[in-house]
Amino acid sequence: MTALRSGDEHARSFGIGVERLRLISLLRVSLLAAAAVAFVGTIGFIGLVGPHMARLALGEDHRFYLPGSALAGALVLSLASIASKTLVDGLVLPVGLVTSLVGIPFFMALIMLQGRAR
Repeated sequence: MTALRSGDEHARSFGIGVERLRLISLLRVSLLAAAAVAFVGTIGFIGLVGPHMARLALGEDHRFYLPGSALAGALVLSLASIASKTLVDGLVLPVGLVTSLVGIPFFMALIMLQGRAR
């Protein structure tokens, strides 16, 4: 995957089947994300948002990016839990609702930014 991040030609020079690797990776990631959300509900959405936040804050170096992803997910979920208990007086909102309110605009912004970058 690291070779693929360097570019298709670079990965091919290592003998990697780029199209096959992309397809297999996409299928695996999709199944893992679907399973996580199916088991834990919309809170599993944080597993998708946290890594993107960490990449924006820390860059692509996996020594910092991987622990940063875990910390970003924990921070977002903790803040969502606090917000769910304090937003409406006397009512505890579902944490999944608050995480969706954070995650959906964040992903929309990422999609818009990637569209402009290309």
